[in-house]
Parts: sequence; structure tokens; C-alpha cells
Amino acid sequence: MSAELVTKDGVNEVSSLLIPLHDKQLLLPNVTVAEIIPFRAPTALAEQSGWLLGQLEWRNIDIPVISYEALSGGALPPTEGARLAVVNGTGAKSSLPFYAILIQGIPKLTHVKEDDIVKVDAMHSGPYDQVAVSVYDEQAMIPNLEMIENELLKYVG
Repeated sequence: MSAELVTKDGVNEVSSLLIPLHDKQLLLPNVTVAEIIPFRAPTALAEQSGWLLGQLEWRNIDIPVISYEALSGGALPPTEGARLAVVNGTGAKSSLPFYAILIQGIPKLTHVKEDDIVKVDAMHSGPYDQVAVSVYDEQAMIPNLEMIENELLKYVG
């Protein structure tokens, strides 16, 4: 999936979202996120892991719901006041067109140029974090969505 480039003053920018988790933020291109919805308890699946919270119906299809923190080996974050970021699948597997990530708070829209992103050393980097970055003095992780989807497909594929 390609990110949407916006040209401003001759410089390419990517409309992106800083997505708050319990203990860090994710940075994703805006086109990766289909919708932010209020949290509602997912229905448990017959076979699931602690990070796979279940599935819920969204736009007449059942989508899996995950905790990014738990998937990365951390604790399950609180669900009170939480939201879900419905993520567009990468398209590699048609059996996983969407999935939802448990988030804390409202994502912040930002326009990012390549020069705005600075790679940083992360103290709490997990196996599904592709790279830790600083954008406009905010720390964030760019997740490896393909790895997440491959792990999900072991349970829902």
C-alpha cells in the first residue's frame, strides 16, 4: 500500500497519524487507517492468543482486534475509554482486508516529510516495531504491518 503524497512548496509530504497506545505511539500513513471507532468488546475466537482480543463486526464484516502492546510482549492495556483503529490490510492476503488495533486516545494528524523523521534508539522496542523515530520532537514507532498480519493469519487466516 503506498502512502498518499501531498506536494507542498515542491516538497513531498505524507499525511500521517500519530496513534497513541498505552505506553508509546505508532506512526502510520493516514491511508493505512480506515476509521477510528469507539471501543466495544470483541467476541472471543475459538483459538486465540492473549494479544488477539477477538473479533467484531465492522461495516458488515468480522475483523480481528489486537493489542499491539500485548503482541509485542507487554501487558494488555486498559480498555476503559479506549478506541479502535481499523487498519487496512496490506493486500498481501485477501483473507485479511482489515483488522483493528486497540488504541488509547485520539490520533493526531500530521504531515511528514522525509527530512522530518529522525531514527532514534528505542529503549522499549518490540519485535513488531520496524523502527523508532522522532517526528517534530515526538517519539513514535513505525510498526511492521506485514509481520503483524502474518501473525494474525495464523489465527484468522
